[in-house]
Amino acid sequence: MAEAKKTPVKLLYDVWFEENKRTPAGTVVEVAVSEAKKLIDAGKAERADPLPGDAE
Repeated sequence: MAEAKKTPVKLLYDVWFEENKRTPAGTVVEVAVSEAKKLIDAGKAERADPLPGDAE
């Protein structure tokens, strides 16, 4: 099974991806696109990928 495509997001709130393992707000993490959409829709993260033309 292929690994899900990942995208970077910047956390706006502390998030626990694993029990007892806090990822602090302000951290940029690579998560599956589906997880990124959930975090963004919940207002807990924002996109952190470069704008078109900014990538080298």
